[in-house]
Amino acid sequence: MTDDGTETSDKAIYKAAEIANQMNVSLILLHVVNDIGVPASLILGNDKPAIEVARITIGEAIEKGWNQRADTIIEKLKKEGKIKSAQRFCRWGDASEEILRFAEDNKIDMIVMGPGKRLTGI
Repeated sequence: MTDDGTETSDKAIYKAAEIANQMNVSLILLHVVNDIGVPASLILGNDKPAIEVARITIGEAIEKGWNQRADTIIEKLKKEGKIKSAQRFCRWGDASEEILRFAEDNKIDMIVMGPGKRLTGI
């Protein structure tokens, strides 16, 4: 199950939990932090190492927030008896590439996704 933090994604999580429960498999929540670009106007004449540190710091904050969100969702689903087991993962990069890579690396048979804003056309 991919998660982009939207209400539609929340609905898809419940559907994915239902499917995982019926198939007696673990639910996996995956979030991809997009690479944070740096506008050219910031690069010219500015401290490039400081900009890179800021990019990483922002990305880490996004990842931390998502991990907290995922833990809350998993706890709620378990408390409601919707799932038996679940895991969460966070990757950095292009969402479509990272989702496919994760699925291949982990031999994932099914991916449940809501119609997210970042993955139009997949």
